[in-house]
Amino acid sequence: MASAGCWVRLAGHDFMDFRRGPEGNADSTGGSDGCINFSDPDNKGLAQCIYSSDLQSVYGKWCDIVSLADFIIIAAQSVIGRLESNYNATDPFYQGSMN
Repeated sequence: MASAGCWVRLAGHDFMDFRRGPEGNADSTGGSDGCINFSDPDNKGLAQCIYSSDLQSVYGKWCDIVSLADFIIIAAQSVIGRLESNYNATDPFYQGSMN
């Protein structure tokens, strides 16, 4: 799963970068909004990573059901759960699974 790191990194940068409202207002910052500032040096290489992981076509299957922000978080959590050392494809919801 070569794109796993990319999807988790995308989710992290999406919710860490989001800002709304006046600067310094603790009640209006944080969260996932589905937007990434690709010119921010912290996000260097992320656009290429997203493109090569084919995120657009995967999201295209769900875009009429879930927002991009929610999809990014769901996808990252799913990737993390799938890569868990105890993952069981025949019973992905077994006791102790992250899924």
